[in-house]
Amino acid sequence: MNRPSRHTDNADAAPPVLSSLLHARPAQAPVTVTLLAINILVFLAMLLNGGSLWHGSTAVPLQWGANFGPATQDGQWWRLGSALFLHFGIVHLALNMWALWDVGRLIEQLFGRGRFITLYLGSGIIGNLLSLAIQGNQAVSGGASGAIFSLYGALLVFLLRERRQVDP
Repeated sequence: MNRPSRHTDNADAAPPVLSSLLHARPAQAPVTVTLLAINILVFLAMLLNGGSLWHGSTAVPLQWGANFGPATQDGQWWRLGSALFLHFGIVHLALNMWALWDVGRLIEQLFGRGRFITLYLGSGIIGNLLSLAIQGNQAVSGGASGAIFSLYGALLVFLLRERRQVDP
């Protein structure tokens, strides 16, 4: 019984997209590099203003705009965006920035700069709204995890939709 081959001999077939994008250089991912720089600079500024290298008090992150139910719900809605750039210690920052570098440059190449930044900021704000709904007055939150997980989710959807262009 003959089965159709997964590979085609058609010269017009599209080459695998991801193989050339997996090693994007910084010049090819300026939005990703800018987001990395902003996060690192904010962390360094927080350190210079009393923040902790390790996870310490939430006082400094609160001053800098971390998401916290009473403050956010009292009209400080900007915290939903500012919290994306605040990290609670060097390990938190390092893991988020590694993941952002890993997936961000790929998503930026696949979706374009505009869609990438819209997805990143939009899903980060939605993630902070969800955090607010679940934790309310119980926790101070910040970080890029919600935005980064959405990038991985977008990559998964892309891979499922374009699976014929991805080498097995």
